[in-house]
Parts: sequence; structure tokens; C-alpha cells
Amino acid sequence: MPSTKLIVVTGSNRGIGQGIIQLLAKTQHNSPMTIYATSRSGADLGIHAQNGNEVRYSKLDVGNKDSIRAFLRSSIQGHQPIDVLINNAGVNNNNRETPELAAETIDVNYCGTKNMCGLFLGEGGMADVKGSRIVNVSSTASQLSNYDSSIQQRFHAVKSIADVDHLAKSYSTTLKQSPEAQKESGWGAAPRSYQVSKALMNALTVVLAKQSPDVMINCCCPGWVDSDMGNQIGRPPKTLEEGARIPVRLAIGDLGPSGDCDGALGQGTEKISGRYFGNDGVSDRGWGKVRKW
Repeated sequence: MPSTKLIVVTGSNRGIGQGIIQLLAKTQHNSPMTIYATSRSGADLGIHAQNGNEVRYSKLDVGNKDSIRAFLRSSIQGHQPIDVLINNAGVNNNNRETPELAAETIDVNYCGTKNMCGLFLGEGGMADVKGSRIVNVSSTASQLSNYDSSIQQRFHAVKSIADVDHLAKSYSTTLKQSPEAQKESGWGAAPRSYQVSKALMNALTVVLAKQSPDVMINCCCPGWVDSDMGNQIGRPPKTLEEGARIPVRLAIGDLGPSGDCDGALGQGTEKISGRYFGNDGVSDRGWGKVRKW
């Protein structure tokens, strides 16, 4: 019997996370997949797994380190190693942004992803699993062209997690002062917390990829998807499963050019890490390719 591939997905109770679970559950892989669909509620989505795969539901709050550790202890540790982590959970408070809600966005989207990666690589043992993968679900809103050249240069210069933390703190400090201070500091006009949180996530991806060379760590934009978040800005053109294509490709597909057409799910891959994947446009239904952010 082939060994089971263990995959953990956060924020799976709705939106793109649910689409990711649906696509994974029916995909044929050379190893059967055990897919942990996690969320703060641990809701059972009733998704029927095919091709020898299995979906398990579990509680996990990415904004709480104790919750992350409890998940690792109860569901993972002492069993097989984790092969794939898909960090999908996130919030967007731009439509009602206040300093407090902006801080929540940074805390969940950036700090939560940072804590998930750190604990899964360390206590979860992923750093020692050669060929394991981490996928950070970002957004086209992360584009550095949103900021003044001084901020762009600081993002390009990050070498450590401390550098990324310093960028986050810099943004948060100006946010607390005034909208004028935020704009004058190069961060752009409010609301901006969602965009900043995703740019910080991308920078974190670059740093972690260098720190953990045995793990393929990448980020991506899933596109404009028919989810609660996607509907905040109009009528999205993509279904949940179409939005799941790029994250799932980065999780179990070929990351090289041969995967650009259909993801090449379940096939071998060249080692590509620290990159941002997306389609040419947020309405495109492709499987993504390496792009600048």
C-alpha cells in the first residue's frame, strides 16, 4: 500500500478553503491523501472523498498559538509527518476599517500565517520532511506597486522574519497616528490593511523559503472568487473550485512550467520555492505561473 500524504488546510469551512478541500478530495494522487479541513468551528462540510482520499474535520484557530499547538498534539504529533500545509484562513476588514480592525487584519493574515508556519516547521516537524510544501494564500492586492518606492525597497530588502515584523510594526504605528501619517509614510491612503497583510505574507514566504531549504514554500493569488470576501467588491466570476486551482497546484502539483497548463496534480516537480504564483488576470481560470509581486 502506498503511504498516505497528509495535508492540512486552514479556513476550510467556507470560501476558497472549502473549494480547496473539494478539489483535493476528488483528485487522484499516487498516494492517498488524508486531508485535515480545519477552521475555528471545525465544521463538517460533508464533502465526499474519492480515489482513496479521506477528509477529517478539526478545530484550529490560526490567531491562537495554543490552538495551533493543541491541533498538532491531538491530530498530528506521534503519527506520520505533515506533507503539506495550506494557509488559507484570513480576514478582510477594508470595508469597515478602523485602527482596531486593521490591527486584527494584520494579526490574523500575517501574524497567524507566521505562527502557523513556525510551529508546523518546528514542533510539527515539517522542516525535516524533505519535499514537504507550504502554500500561503495571498492576493493580487499584495502588489508592491501600491506603495511608494521607499516602502517597496524595504520589502525587497527583507532578510529575516524580524525584518518583516519591523515592516508590520512600521505600518501599524502610522495607522495609529492618522490617515495622513499613513499616506505620508508611503503606505498609501486607507483602507489598506488587507493589502499590507498580504504583502507581509509574501515577504514572509521569501524569508522562510531561504531558512527552510528542504521545504517548498510559495504564495499565490487564487483570483476573484465567489466567496464572502470576493463579493465585497462586486460579482466574482470564478467558482470556489476554480479559485482552488493555484493553491492545490502548489500543494500537490508540478511547480515548473509543465504545470502551468493544468497543474499536473499528483506528478513530480522541480524544486521551486519562495515564489509568488498567479494568473494574468484575477478573472482567469488557469492554474497560475510564477509572477512578480
